Amino acid sequence: MIILDSVSKSYGHTSVVRAVSLIAMPGKISGLLGPNGAGKTTILNTICAQFIPDEGTVTVCGKDAAAEPVAVKALIGYVSEQPALYTEYTSAEFLRFVLQLRSIAVPAIDRKGVFESVVEQCGLQTVLHKKIRHLSKGYKQRVSFAQALIGDPPVFILDEPVSGLDPAQMYHIRGLITALAEKGKTVLLSTHLMQEAQSLCNMIYILSEGHIAASGTAQAICDQTSSNSLEDAFMYLTRKTVE
Repeated sequence: MIILDSVSKSYGHTSVVRAVSLIAMPGKISGLLGPNGAGKTTILNTICAQFIPDEGTVTVCGKDAAAEPVAVKALIGYVSEQPALYTEYTSAEFLRFVLQLRSIAVPAIDRKGVFESVVEQCGLQTVLHKKIRHLSKGYKQRVSFAQALIGDPPVFILDEPVSGLDPAQMYHIRGLITALAEKGKTVLLSTHLMQEAQSLCNMIYILSEGHIAASGTAQAICDQTSSNSLEDAFMYLTRKTVE
């Protein structure tokens, strides 16, 4: 579970996140939507214990992200739009490297089984011996998902994971996201794609100018704003930001 309680963050005199509260539950996919500059990245970095909030608290599985940053990072699998991969490694070399980094979570005796499991889940069998720099963006995202799965963390932060992918690649990645929730993981998904949010997310938070402008299911947000679609609701709620 992820809980943000009245979290605020500023850079100098610029307030980026203002009194944001949200809850992401186990077994559910929570969506974080907002235009560029709304504060999504700052919120995700705060959850991942990269930033300390100026006010409020962030807890991940009961641990305070500011007080126990190392413990919190160990609880999170992170996938971003532009994954940080060592592109001169092959897919297999990179995943084995991550296994070594996470040696506490994955004892040596279990690494072969974990390696085979994440390769199968992410459909990487045909590209294991290819250098990552030669992979398509879709396969790079699969490698990124595979590294996030290592150690079986209870929480997953997904930052624009299907941006720029073709329909077949998007379908595969969405399947991986759904499977995480079905296994009881807490999933927080940041996206610009309204269709993705509407089809995947059990709970949606819409950010505008650093605060939560609306929250609820897609239908509830449409009802709150008298909108015919989540896209219409989003434009209504963030109109000052996007004008």
